[in-house]
Amino acid sequence: MRTPPPAVVRFAQRLSSGLTRASALLAPPQARLLEVSGGVAPVMLLRAAVDTGLLEPLSAGPHTAAEVAGRLGLHADTVHRVLRGLAVYGLTSLDRRGRFSLTPTGRLLLVDHPHSMAAWIRYSTSAMVLAGWARLPQTLRDGQPAFNAATGQTIWEYLSAHPEEEAGFARTMRELTLMAAPLIVAAYPWPAEGTVCDVGGGVGAMLAEVLRAHPGLHGVLVDQPGPLGGAGEYLAARGVAERVTAVEGDLFTGFAAAADVYLLKDVLHDWDDAQCRRILSTVRSAAPAGAKVLVLEWLQEPNRAEFPVSISDVMMLAQTEGRQRSAQEFFALAADSGFIRGRVIDSGAYGIVELVAI
Repeated sequence: MRTPPPAVVRFAQRLSSGLTRASALLAPPQARLLEVSGGVAPVMLLRAAVDTGLLEPLSAGPHTAAEVAGRLGLHADTVHRVLRGLAVYGLTSLDRRGRFSLTPTGRLLLVDHPHSMAAWIRYSTSAMVLAGWARLPQTLRDGQPAFNAATGQTIWEYLSAHPEEEAGFARTMRELTLMAAPLIVAAYPWPAEGTVCDVGGGVGAMLAEVLRAHPGLHGVLVDQPGPLGGAGEYLAARGVAERVTAVEGDLFTGFAAAADVYLLKDVLHDWDDAQCRRILSTVRSAAPAGAKVLVLEWLQEPNRAEFPVSISDVMMLAQTEGRQRSAQEFFALAADSGFIRGRVIDSGAYGIVELVAI
């Protein structure tokens, strides 16, 4: 599928946000509040569908609820009601003969779809995520990270102690990366040859897409032993394993990897300003003068309310110690860490904030 130009993607996003705001203005206030406050319904319908594999039988074509229930060993009447609820949100369609079909949006919930978002649904509706959201009223009073206060540990400590949920989180990050990667790869003027280092890159999803598009580049993947354990198989499946060197390292204590370009995708938004400066200093210690560091993030301007970045910013408040930032805020953080300002590129999905090591 051809990657659309960034301007087209951005226009579509802003058009969608504009239509949502227009709908809010035109609808009776009570009706709009009823719709927003009922947001738990689509969230939990999605979770139920993913957990039970409810939509998998529909991948082959229309089925009645009884047929779906028979395939999965579920309760037929309940299946009908849940599938009908999903139809309200455009994930399934229901015909007059009582047959349900998947919409293009609903197909993204299939586990084997190339752009599946099933892992994201599991993560965003997990008990650990909901614990942070539930504590948000108190966070408004004291400003303390919601998840930390609710559970007595950081989200990273929690994930380390729960390997199955840690693996689910990794799958979620990979899904989200693969959604944005084509736009990021198309937007930036990558060098024809040299080395790209993905810092905190998990199994290397972002790095693999850069290398697939630029055969003259080699890669270095830096992360903890756990994520790196699955990198070899993933990179081999993407056809780039022979061009990647795995390096164990830590965002705060350091790593040894010289490169021409460093990637920090969805890393800094997890941390407060002081921790971000430490991370940038760690990268600068590894980077030769003149190297570029690409901060890949949704960019949040202070006085602009926009989906999805403004909602992601609140999610950072509920789950981590971080926040979404503007390009100017990233430049300010980097100024104390041995970098000067580079370019700011709108890929349509993510901002690309370029820092240059001095």
